[in-house]
Amino acid sequence: MLTDNDMITLVVNEPSWEDVILKIVAEEGMDPWAVDLIKLADAFNVYLQKIGEMDLRVPARFILIAAILLRMKSDIFAAKKLRTVLSDSEKPPDPMLKILAEVPPLQPPLKRIPLGSVTVDELISALKKAFEVKERRTIRKDRLRRAVAQVLPVDQEDITDRIEKLYSQINSYLTELQCSVEFSKLVKTWERRSIVRTLLPLLHLTQEGKVDYRQEQVWGEIIVEGKKNESKA
Repeated sequence: MLTDNDMITLVVNEPSWEDVILKIVAEEGMDPWAVDLIKLADAFNVYLQKIGEMDLRVPARFILIAAILLRMKSDIFAAKKLRTVLSDSEKPPDPMLKILAEVPPLQPPLKRIPLGSVTVDELISALKKAFEVKERRTIRKDRLRRAVAQVLPVDQEDITDRIEKLYSQINSYLTELQCSVEFSKLVKTWERRSIVRTLLPLLHLTQEGKVDYRQEQVWGEIIVEGKKNESKA
């Protein structure tokens, strides 16, 4: 087991997660050609807990490694459970159950490392691939955020002020003879940003029950209607 001094030495030296895994494998006396994933997952979790007890910063990558190892551990237990065939029944076992018990469970198309035990090189290679998948997902999310930011830039104006201004603008169009107004008349300039800036407050007003809207045709004009008890206010 890693002692407290070993923990401090590892953290001070700012090791990579690969170094920590190799250190745990060595200290736990595991065979590097047949690493016990369950034992490794538990040992790595203990390592992170001790870092937390020392009030030291836990690198984000180490947390991800712990999550992946725990997932591998749960997959092992799940696979063992699927392969278990009940034999305590008084009835003779169904021959079909014996056949099915010999068939390995179907695996998803994702590449996963073998369950149970693996070599250190196989384990590190699999974890690196997991990081690559994680990084690709992060990049896609960042691109999506940037795309959304271009469409919906951060607005310094309070949404409450925008709602009140739009409500006042709608009421200026509503009279005893005119009880509705086209959405296009409420938009300053017919461009994406301005449309969204007007649509969001309108949805708030609708939710508050101050106005209604309808769209008779898909992609057609949106008609904003004042509530009877509100339009006279």
